[in-house]
Amino acid sequence: MSKLTKKQKALMWTILIVALVQMPNLALSPAIDTIQTKAFPDRTLAEIQTVISSLNLVSLIMSVIAAFLINKGVISKKFAVAFGLFVLFLTGAFAAVFHSAYWCFVLMNVLLGVATGFYMTNNFGLLFDNFEEEPRQAITGYQTSFINGGGVLFGVAGGLAAARLWYGGYLLFLIGLPIMALVLITVPGKKTPARRATGEKRAPIHSGVFYYAAVVLVFMAVYCVCGTNISTHISAYLGDKNGAAVAGVASALQMGGGAFAGIFYGKLSTKLKDKIMALACLAIFVGFMLLALFPRTFVMTLLGVFIAGMSMSMMLPHCTFRVSQLVDESTSATGTLIATSVAPSFGAFISPVVFTNLTQALSPDSTVFRFAFVGALALVFGAILFALASRREKMGRA
Repeated sequence: MSKLTKKQKALMWTILIVALVQMPNLALSPAIDTIQTKAFPDRTLAEIQTVISSLNLVSLIMSVIAAFLINKGVISKKFAVAFGLFVLFLTGAFAAVFHSAYWCFVLMNVLLGVATGFYMTNNFGLLFDNFEEEPRQAITGYQTSFINGGGVLFGVAGGLAAARLWYGGYLLFLIGLPIMALVLITVPGKKTPARRATGEKRAPIHSGVFYYAAVVLVFMAVYCVCGTNISTHISAYLGDKNGAAVAGVASALQMGGGAFAGIFYGKLSTKLKDKIMALACLAIFVGFMLLALFPRTFVMTLLGVFIAGMSMSMMLPHCTFRVSQLVDESTSATGTLIATSVAPSFGAFISPVVFTNLTQALSPDSTVFRFAFVGALALVFGAILFALASRREKMGRA
């Protein structure tokens, strides 16, 4: 890290600062119960959850468009990140002016999806393209801590803001403007060549990218059950007095767990290799079971979300780093798109569509059953990942 030039250090800090706003949904999850019960009581919980999760679907589509334009040499990753941050700012500005109707709520999430689709994936791309493997691995760990740290800030601030205004969490996105200015100043603006040589085809995407993308997709579908249900869970079992603020603290602790685990990510990843993904699933299982078994105990609720949150800094940075080893500059835009945008965005989008509706059918209005059911699935998924990692290690030794 000490060998980095001044420009590289400035770029590193810019990437880390952008990482602070990589989890904007954490500013919204504390308000879900308030939005459903007070702002739009004629809408069901599943509808509100789906609208907020729809930003992930929009993000997926926008990230595909951004990658296409980058691969064609039309725009640079610098432009994509800066544009996304500007739309993030516009989301906050729109919420400040238009928030009285349901369509405004829907459009806020569409704008947020456009924003994240452009800047989230390509912020990883800036890291892949501008740093060698050794500093890249270290910065990946730092980036994870900053993502979780930003999530902590968004969770607390979003909960406090939602306690006053149901759309208060969206106002936090006004911060996109100054971060955009920093990107314009420090990030190199080179474009990915439209073609490496006349008639030469791009290298194919390594099959391993799709494996880690599939893991991330399933993981995010499971992980997001916590964020989309914690405010409803707290209101149902701990009382709805200052429910949004308490849910904000819980969301912050969820990300705090990720920040805590991020401290040990480097050593754990080096020692466990792909088995760290199974450990991430175990953390979700333990956290969700605490939420299910002790729903009326405030301390155990907070401990549950903290442990579940630890999984984020085990799973995502490991998959991201492994993908970075499987792409080069010509394939990084597409590979990064698949693993850090398409997979997590689609996983987060289908999370309430699948798990809320499924558990509602099996046990109506019971977040306790929902956490227990999804926690058990996480344990099974972790066992499968452990078996696959063990098999690959044996094959490697052979």
